[in-house]
Amino acid sequence: MIPQRTCIGCRQRDDQPSMMRVVRVGDEAVEGTSPRLPGRGAYVHRDCLPLAVQRHAFRRAFGAGVGTDTLTRG
Repeated sequence: MIPQRTCIGCRQRDDQPSMMRVVRVGDEAVEGTSPRLPGRGAYVHRDCLPLAVQRHAFRRAFGAGVGTDTLTRG
């Protein structure tokens, strides 16, 4: 069975491997590229990144304001 996660952008449930994990590291939100980066994490579809930033979803998910500039580039 594949784990299910909720996207913080669109609020839809999906398979964990189809989403990216974003982790709070200090005051920044970074993509969790290693298998298990420690820290508070949230899942988002790549297409939903702008929506998540617009809705301030990272602030709610992490319980504090974080910088998302590096996530929205590219």
